[in-house]
Amino acid sequence: MVEIDRGYLLVALVLGLAGMLLGFYMGIAADNKLQTVHVALVLPGFVTLAIYAFVFRLWPELKRAPLAAVQFWTGTVGAVAIVVGSYSFVTAGSVPIVAIGSLLAIVAVALLIWQVWSCAK
Repeated sequence: MVEIDRGYLLVALVLGLAGMLLGFYMGIAADNKLQTVHVALVLPGFVTLAIYAFVFRLWPELKRAPLAAVQFWTGTVGAVAIVVGSYSFVTAGSVPIVAIGSLLAIVAVALLIWQVWSCAK
């Protein structure tokens, strides 16, 4: 997956835009009920995935690492699951989806640490 940095950046920008639009709506409506979802879109969604994009861009050899694609999908699915899970938590008090997303996010950063340790020069 040679374009992993672009993939991460695209997903990050989409989630960032969604977070900004939700924040804009919350401000207009004066309704902070979905603030947790807004934070999940911006931090695990936009910020974390954008940092991953920059790491892969700065160290191109990481793109060719054996676990690069696994790390990409784990990180992306984890971030989206955190967003969906935070909505489920806010609206229904349900925790399992956000817990699974958090676990995937932890695995994704652990995989990136391993790749940086073993592949980055």
